[in-house]
Amino acid sequence: MSRECQIVKGISLFLMVVGILAVVTSVLMFMGVPLAVSMFDNGEALALVAGTVLGVSGVFEFVAGIMGARGANNPSRLGSFIVLGSILMVVNIAEVCLGVFGGQGPVWMNAIYAAAIATAVFYASRAKKNASRLG
Repeated sequence: MSRECQIVKGISLFLMVVGILAVVTSVLMFMGVPLAVSMFDNGEALALVAGTVLGVSGVFEFVAGIMGARGANNPSRLGSFIVLGSILMVVNIAEVCLGVFGGQGPVWMNAIYAAAIATAVFYASRAKKNASRLG
């Protein structure tokens, strides 16, 4: 396995772990709806919307991680990972921009996440290019 594929596989495993954690957190948010109702005015809606968004993004991250890990074994099949990774990267960059210009909380986690995904997409593109050139 080439160095590029090893990097893609490592970041893909990271994506799978983050995706699982996001889905688990989403489930916990759904279970905490009664508590959120007592704490905030629109607590139920807030918990349901945030839980849904987090769950969907977690599934998306997990699927991207699986595609990257499988594609690292056969670099010519990394195209779908490159597309999904690019979408995840754009979403996280948009989240950073919203956080910075909207005055919302810390955005360092999204910035790190976008950089990690950009790295994976870069190396996946190189691995796919090298595989097509050799094969």
